[in-house]
This record gives sequence, C-alpha cells and structure tokens, in this order.
Amino acid sequence: MVDKLKEFRRDKGWTQQEMAEELGVSRSLVAMMESGGAEIAPKVMVRLRGLGFDGGEVGDPLIPASQLLVPVTYIGYIAASDPVNWTDPFESETFEFVPPEMGDPRGRFACRISSDSMYPLLEPQDVCVFQRTDVPRIGHVILFRSEDGLVTVKQLKHDGEQYILLPLNARYDAFPAEGAMLGYLVGIVRERGTQRITIYDSSGIIP
Repeated sequence: MVDKLKEFRRDKGWTQQEMAEELGVSRSLVAMMESGGAEIAPKVMVRLRGLGFDGGEVGDPLIPASQLLVPVTYIGYIAASDPVNWTDPFESETFEFVPPEMGDPRGRFACRISSDSMYPLLEPQDVCVFQRTDVPRIGHVILFRSEDGLVTVKQLKHDGEQYILLPLNARYDAFPAEGAMLGYLVGIVRERGTQRITIYDSSGIIP
C-alpha cells in the first residue's frame, strides 16, 4: 500500500505538500502514510479514490469515475427563506458526498436546503455546494451571513444603492444584504428515488 501511494503521487507529479492540499491534510501526514507510519483514515481513502487511487493498480479506481462520490465539509440544513444559526464550515467534522468535479477540500463545503424560497432553482432536500469567498458576486446564488450571525441562501443583487438578497420564489420579499458573503453556489445535487440530477458550474451558478 505505501509503495503504491508514493507511486501514485509521483505519477501525478505532485510533491507531498501538493498531495496534502488535494486531500485536505497536512504534509507530515502524507509523509507518514507513505512511510507506513500512519494508517490511511477512511475519509482520506475516499478522497484518494476520488483522485483515482485504489490501493491496487495505480490509476484504476474501484468503480468508474463517473460513479465516484467524494466528501466535502457539510454544515447541515439551511433554510433559504428563514436564516438559521451558522457553524463555520471548516470546523465541521461532518461530510456530504458529492460528484468528484464538485469536491475540493481546500475551499468547498455543502449544505442542504430546507425551504422553497429559492424555487424553482433549489428545492427542499437539495444538496448545494459552495465555493468559499467573501468577494461579492452580483447575480450569483450565495451563502450569506447576516450581522447577527444568521445564514441564508439567496441571489445577490444591487439596486443602484445597496446590495440586496433576492429570493427566486415570488412569495418571498427581498431584503438588504447587511453582513458578509461566505461563498457562491457551484453545484446542486438533487436525488429523487434512484435518480440523481446534478448541475455544476465552477464559475458559479446564475439563475
């Protein structure tokens, strides 16, 4: 296993630090895993498999890449029509599994939607993947923290005088964006029975 791990990293052309960044772990842990001084934790193995490693033949995943799911930090349910208390995503020890193109342990996190204020783009139970940033992105669907520490999902607009948070569902009202942007929406995963529908745009999803 340790020889395969080192071979896999070298085939990718990564330094130990670069591999650590891909996995969301420290460089010292990568060095210990390669030397046999540390076991590969299950969540790290899932990330490795998402990158194409299976511990057997290098570059030959256990299942087809199109079916792989990789973990991103999960912050729980967010009520898009009713802000809820915020937990720093990168302090969470919970993960949501998403398609590999949506996974990035360095700056992405996920939540689930629990209301219909962003319908028809977002439906209750949808998994939403956000790219972390504090730079305003007008027109994008964002995760926003208000000044009193509450969090909501809305579309960011500007009315000529101030930023506003706009629900897509006409039954809900827009309100001033007084607080900080935490990330913009890059992925949606919707599961209905055995069917999985995904939408992904690394530059951000604009309704």
